[in-house]
Amino acid sequence: MTGAGPGPGKNADAHKPLPPLKRYQKRRPDPGSEPPMPREGTGWAIVSYLIGGMVLYGGIGWLVGRWTDIPILFPIGLLLGIGLSLALIIFRFTRQL
Repeated sequence: MTGAGPGPGKNADAHKPLPPLKRYQKRRPDPGSEPPMPREGTGWAIVSYLIGGMVLYGGIGWLVGRWTDIPILFPIGLLLGIGLSLALIIFRFTRQL
């Protein structure tokens, strides 16, 4: 047993970087082809984002409004929650795959 590793050129491919994974690469549809179908459950995700935003920010507005005796903070929180939810939905579901 000599203890020496493989000589130069014997295993040159071992140190090559691996190609990027195909699932993370952006795919552009062919011109003239139909756009891809949305994933199953996308509609439920959108509805849950909208309801979650209204509940979270409406609840924060309601709590702060009760604490400060400013009742207008509840509807402001609801509208803010809807707006932020719509922004998240647009950012998340309109990006190209």
